Amino acid sequence: MHEPWDLSDPGEREQAAGEYVLGTLDITQRAAFEALLAVSPELQRQVDDWREHLQPFNDQLTPVTPPPGLWPRIARAVGLGPRPWLQRLGLWQVLTAGFAVVALSFGVLWYQVPQGAVVPQGAVVPGDSVFVVLDEQQVPGWIISATQDGEMMVQAVQPSAMPAGMGGELWFIADGDPVSLGMLPARGHARMQVPEALRASLRTADLAVTIEPEKSAPHAAPSGAVIDHGKLIPMRNGTVSF
Repeated sequence: MHEPWDLSDPGEREQAAGEYVLGTLDITQRAAFEALLAVSPELQRQVDDWREHLQPFNDQLTPVTPPPGLWPRIARAVGLGPRPWLQRLGLWQVLTAGFAVVALSFGVLWYQVPQGAVVPQGAVVPGDSVFVVLDEQQVPGWIISATQDGEMMVQAVQPSAMPAGMGGELWFIADGDPVSLGMLPARGHARMQVPEALRASLRTADLAVTIEPEKSAPHAAPSGAVIDHGKLIPMRNGTVSF
């Protein structure tokens, strides 16, 4: 998915589930999706539905072995150089023409940008760690991914219902001192930055989300109910280690 997710939109959550099953997500997107998948029964059901929906294409179409020289040409085109061990594995023999055609067809449909739409440049931030904010009913409200240099991307999923004029505020807590990183979006995504002086604590500090006035908590300190708190979970090789 080349555009930033709006997982607060049920249609885009469904789309993300389809792309996950098709295998078209990049490493960072897959890790963030799996973090949400682990805590969302609704998303688990959507993934199962997509697998059931797409399996007949694999069952009905005959596998086709690509030409022997295809992988070397692709490797040269992307600058990978020779990889003899891949040829010995016969990796391409496990791919079916049917699945490739289905993936390509869905990919073309989903990657089309409506005429006149503006796609923000660099809107997707590669993450090294992730935190999923859950409410009391264990419904995922936001996905927060962070890079090692302290840049965060917050993606709304199903934010908790807020009283009028209130919103969720994200706090970075190192050595017991909360520092506000900003108000979380009700829809779509937002960027935040951990102050440079706190970045060394990125992996050990707590994150907390509280209900505050939509222009931020008074006196620069948490004053409302806590929605959730926890730590960033490291991603390793594109997976989330729970």
